[in-house]
Amino acid sequence: MKSMIVGGAAVHLLLGTLHHGWEDFRTERPLYVSGTVTEVRWGNPHPEVRLRVAAPVRLPSGLARRSIPPELEELGGRDVLRRAQPFDGRDAEVVLVLAPVERLTAWGMPDEVEEGERLEAVGYVHREHADEIRPELLVRQDGRAIRQRSVPLPEGPPPAAASSGSATEPAEAGPATGSGNAGSGPLPWLVGGALLVGGATVVAVRAGRKGGNGR
Repeated sequence: MKSMIVGGAAVHLLLGTLHHGWEDFRTERPLYVSGTVTEVRWGNPHPEVRLRVAAPVRLPSGLARRSIPPELEELGGRDVLRRAQPFDGRDAEVVLVLAPVERLTAWGMPDEVEEGERLEAVGYVHREHADEIRPELLVRQDGRAIRQRSVPLPEGPPPAAASSGSATEPAEAGPATGSGNAGSGPLPWLVGGALLVGGATVVAVRAGRKGGNGR
């Protein structure tokens, strides 16, 4: 039973990671958003903060010249600030999907975001959920600028996202992957791998018990 729980937790964590991968967001179009926190869900795989947007959103003066963490500077964060546009979504509230708790602590943010706090963020809207934003830079009410990214941004949308577009957009189709079957995407393979790991754990536990009984 314990092994089955571990296997299920692995699948849940895997699905959460896939859903919040950078390739699932419109990284080609960085946006600036600001507002007041109305709700906080703090935990893994990603803390989520609901933000009431201060509409209309306007770019603050000198955004591109703001001080940012050196690690984000090395990953092209300065260029992202230069290209950022004000959030123009219709939603009165958006959900900010932050980096995992362990990384936030390591990057200088050991404390949780609080309801009523004012936040600024530069990030990207989810390709399927217009009210979901994954920031690469979060600015707390006390002025702390916390990076949210540790890897280079993907060069383009994933093949699955591009395939939903019209036939007049071949440039975003991306390289072909797999054998062309409908189930050849990464999700079935990754979920199947997690289930195999859980099954192998069950077999190992049972074998250990049998060995112990024979002694």
